[in-house]
Amino acid sequence: MSVLDQPAASSGWSAQTLGTIRTRRTTSKYGSVVIAQTTVARVDRLKHLTIPAGEDDVVISHASRDRAGHGLTDPQARKAGYAVCVHLDELSSYDLWVDDRHCASPSLPAGTIHISDMRHSWRADIQSSFDVANFYIPQSSLDEVAEGQGTRVAEALHCPLAEKKTDAVVTHVAMALLPALTRPEQTSRIFLDHAWRALAAHVLEAYGSSGARPKIARGGLSPWQERRAKEMLLADLNGNVRLPDLAQACHLSCSHFSHAFRRTMGCPPHRWLLFQRIERSKELMLNSDQPLSEIALNAGFADQSHFTRVFSRMVKTSPAAWKRAQER
Repeated sequence: MSVLDQPAASSGWSAQTLGTIRTRRTTSKYGSVVIAQTTVARVDRLKHLTIPAGEDDVVISHASRDRAGHGLTDPQARKAGYAVCVHLDELSSYDLWVDDRHCASPSLPAGTIHISDMRHSWRADIQSSFDVANFYIPQSSLDEVAEGQGTRVAEALHCPLAEKKTDAVVTHVAMALLPALTRPEQTSRIFLDHAWRALAAHVLEAYGSSGARPKIARGGLSPWQERRAKEMLLADLNGNVRLPDLAQACHLSCSHFSHAFRRTMGCPPHRWLLFQRIERSKELMLNSDQPLSEIALNAGFADQSHFTRVFSRMVKTSPAAWKRAQER
């Protein structure tokens, strides 16, 4: 599912938050915290999105160059966290150094993932074209996810570049989130929270230290928890409510809440909210004379084109066609 099919954030994100995201995505001199630290002038595409996550930020980025000759990447500050890298196209020629020590630098087919400890210093001399998506996840965020699942905090994540691993889950999350880098105003906060936490839980399970395995919650929400979660979600159709706020209101950890909500409702919170927004738009089309542009905003979409695209995908017909069919 495309991230652009999630609840819109045009009215849900605060102006300050959206301004911060757009500024970091469009005017930052350097790329986000990733191995291939670069500048806008040296690549064809360089976009990133910052998600507040407690003590530090989760950063999603996309960098690509269609021709050879990028050269040596820029120095970067060390950070207490990990970069999860997904190669969307082949990286055929480069040399890599870790803490000034040259490492094996095999060609990487499209789909290869690797995880790098950003406490070390990484630089690369990239000779060929490349296309890579990156997730920087701070150690504090990994610790929070692990503790919320009732598991031991991972001492390290191990997925070295030389092993050329592929991971369908990581790749799927990357592809689902790439549109958010281009149109953050059509991306809900609750979906972003869900996505990075799901990714963190997955890499902890798949690549964490021995014993760091999530204990999946088996039960669903109690009636009062279900009622409270629905009230909070419906109170803001734009999707501005944060996953930690929902979990706290239900007296659960984020991980426990997410599993319990899915078990009770059959889908994650952001997906359930999307269905409610479609139902709200149908109600407005049947019981008001509002134009579709106003209905789109009142149902929590970014604009009419966003509303039409999502409605048509989910209902299998356009809003206008659906309305005409109901009036016959």
